[in-house]
Amino acid sequence: MNSPNMNSPIISVVIPTYNRSKLLGYTLDSLVKQTLSKACYEVIVVDDGGVDCSKDTVLEYESKINIQYAWQKDKGFRAGKARNVGTMMADGKYILYLDSGVLLSSDVLQVHCDIHMRSIHPAVIVGYVLGFDAEIDNQKLMLERLDPYDVDSSILKLKEMGAHDIRQAQYDELGFNIHCWPAPFDIFWTCHVSAERDELIKAGLFDETFNTWGGEDVDLGVRLHRNNNFFILQRNANSIHWPHSKRIEDHSSKAEMAAKKIHMKYSYWTTSFYGVDVGGQKHPLNKTIHLINSELTK
Repeated sequence: MNSPNMNSPIISVVIPTYNRSKLLGYTLDSLVKQTLSKACYEVIVVDDGGVDCSKDTVLEYESKINIQYAWQKDKGFRAGKARNVGTMMADGKYILYLDSGVLLSSDVLQVHCDIHMRSIHPAVIVGYVLGFDAEIDNQKLMLERLDPYDVDSSILKLKEMGAHDIRQAQYDELGFNIHCWPAPFDIFWTCHVSAERDELIKAGLFDETFNTWGGEDVDLGVRLHRNNNFFILQRNANSIHWPHSKRIEDHSSKAEMAAKKIHMKYSYWTTSFYGVDVGGQKHPLNKTIHLINSELTK
């Protein structure tokens, strides 16, 4: 693998945002505290038509990290478009996608860079996100006990509380070597994931016709998987999904619509299992395939 040009950042952090200035500030503060040299990373915030003080929040960090701000007109939910804009602005060899309100432990950027630079093949790295979609009671406990300006200690407290990534049940059942899963792209969630910039562009970036919540990230994950990117779960790349109100309330129906669109687009054998009941229940895609395979091979 060629060494990155040290005149440019190694990794670019791309964050779409929409009227989340307080949460954005938490995320940016965690980026200031990274152990990776500040010369090695940049941050690009793309505002999806927000009208709050997010630009002012970004300006507060200009003297602390290499950061850029872009704004696009509000034409509905266009997180995919915002990420595309940020990706094309980026100078880094690698892109880390984050959501505003996701707070990184201090070594996360170093961890992502180390894995990418060691990898023989283009890699997709899925980070570990504690507290994602936590129940209301757990969110209250998080807000009472955690400090958004001390992410490392807050992560330790969350683990002591028994918090985990919402995908942990899948990891427990299917294993942590997600590249061996039939459809690792189904957990390509851009709340915390990284890939090579050239591979993202080669795959066509985010499909901007996904203009409601959900699906645009998994859809890109399908194409990265098709292009033989190596999918890696990095449990040591810890982050916190800080509790906040949801922009979209009915996530389940939006996810079902996105899954149908993805299958219609690709017609892969794996995507044909989206929404299939097993024993009268619906499960995540990889578990569905696993359960059906277990039944067939009894």
